[in-house]
Amino acid sequence: MTTLAQLEWRTMADDHRYLIRDMAFGDTTISETVLHPAQSTRGHSHPWPEVYLCNSGEGMLYLDHSQRHPLVPGARYIVPGGVHHRVETATGVTFTCVFEGPRR
Repeated sequence: MTTLAQLEWRTMADDHRYLIRDMAFGDTTISETVLHPAQSTRGHSHPWPEVYLCNSGEGMLYLDHSQRHPLVPGARYIVPGGVHHRVETATGVTFTCVFEGPRR
């Protein structure tokens, strides 16, 4: 018999800029961000890679302060470890990130 684990969203941030919710299982974290209109995420980098999947809306994923990649529904990117990245939107965008380990 197969048993399913119940995964729970945990709110990590909820302010004028965005709503971020995480769920973790094993060594993997799935994070959903609702970035509100005319906002951007705080740029950051970390040693592990991160997968970005755009669910709805439109935005721009910036890598290393110069490369621009459009976030539109269905867009998917792998941000390599060690690369600075951030997201901006004029109209609002929702995206999911998947990475190894807990949010640090």
